[in-house]
Amino acid sequence: MEGFTGLDAVRLAVRDAEVEVITYVPGYPITELADALGAEIVVNEKVALEMALGASATGARSLVVVKQMGMNVLADPLVISTTHTIGSGLVVIVGDDLGPKGSQSEMDSRFYGPLTGLPVLDPKDPAALYGSIHEAYRLSENLRIPVIVRITHRLMSAKGQAPPLTPLNVTGQVFDRTAWDLTARGRHQKLHLEVQHLAQEASEVTHLNLLQTSGDVGIIASGFPAALGEGLGVSVLSLGYAHPMPLKLIRRFIDGHRLVLVAEESDPFIEFQLKMSPKVRGKLTGHLPFGSLNRSDLVKALSDLENRTEGEPSVYEHVANRGYKGICDDCPFIPLYKALGRLEVPVAGDAGCAIRATREPYSSVDVVYGLGSSIGVASGFRKKGVALIGDFALAHTGLAGLVNAVWQRRSVLVVLLKNGVAATTGGQEAPDLTCLLEALVPTRSIRLPLSEDEIRCILEEELARPGASAVLATGRCARTV
Repeated sequence: MEGFTGLDAVRLAVRDAEVEVITYVPGYPITELADALGAEIVVNEKVALEMALGASATGARSLVVVKQMGMNVLADPLVISTTHTIGSGLVVIVGDDLGPKGSQSEMDSRFYGPLTGLPVLDPKDPAALYGSIHEAYRLSENLRIPVIVRITHRLMSAKGQAPPLTPLNVTGQVFDRTAWDLTARGRHQKLHLEVQHLAQEASEVTHLNLLQTSGDVGIIASGFPAALGEGLGVSVLSLGYAHPMPLKLIRRFIDGHRLVLVAEESDPFIEFQLKMSPKVRGKLTGHLPFGSLNRSDLVKALSDLENRTEGEPSVYEHVANRGYKGICDDCPFIPLYKALGRLEVPVAGDAGCAIRATREPYSSVDVVYGLGSSIGVASGFRKKGVALIGDFALAHTGLAGLVNAVWQRRSVLVVLLKNGVAATTGGQEAPDLTCLLEALVPTRSIRLPLSEDEIRCILEEELARPGASAVLATGRCARTV
């Protein structure tokens, strides 16, 4: 089948593996994929993984689909699952936002491999993605650990030849309680001496490793850059596993070539582990730029490979270069943003639409440290300030900050933007936590539209109130009506 996309690859691989439970949290670049899979939306990534762990323990194959920042949220149960062990196969598909276009930070999720001790597969094209998902489920069930598969937007939209589609027989295996015969130390010993050894062997023999030999210069590549390196007249070693890497295969490749370029996105994850070899070139040597790569970057690097280089002078992308999109002209919360900008207090925002109010013409939000973080951050202000948070962000991870503010008697004004949806990620329904908010703190409700002056007066009155309080501002995003 021609025109086989990354989206097709995941959808068909999940179907052929008979995955029963699929959970996700919306965000770029995985929302479209989650919709195509019919995944169940969950308040945050930690809960999404916990549900998948429960399904696995009771015999159902499960899948968690998250954006890169979501890996930070689910890290706690993910790290524990490595030695705790699981039942049926559990795969985490993580979408890395190279650029980034819809995230506050550019993360390279491959680093979760050595952090957790779990395998990370990094396919180069849609056919490899289909095979990687099946390999991930087989490996997960053989070793009784979750397995991570990394994707990017370019991989999902890439087109290629479809691989043979084959069913992956269901094992139905459940959690093995004999795991509790070992202490925590014993389980870690088993991880290092047995499980990781078997994963290392798997990385050496997998059919996902692809080798093309041509001349005495080579490219070692991970993920989509492996496709960019094809047809350049040099040898290409495309790695199926980013972690653990097939070190024996890599050593043979390096030994067989005069110089080797490591092509990867976005950080020098592989190159850092190979930098002791004087033959290796890449981002750390200035031959390739940090972040995402284009084919022209590889062509230029190969032409300069003989020389050590300092790279080109850094040019930092500014808002004007990107074509920054601010608050929508018909947003019902514009008077609220304007009113906040006139207050002489610090304002903590969240990683939703409110982050667009950090710049002119509003400049009403000062700091944004993550989705659900605003209440916790504002609780640390030296004087009573504002925590601006959306209803999905409150459910995601904001509730913990609110509970702590009440418990520790912190002075903070919570301004909840209630529009019933996660507007930034596509208008998915958000849980209504109005009753919970009202039960925890004195809450004043307003329904927009109101004038900027009216809103400012209300905010100033609540800021004068000691302790924690809230303003519940109800409006509706015109894009999601």
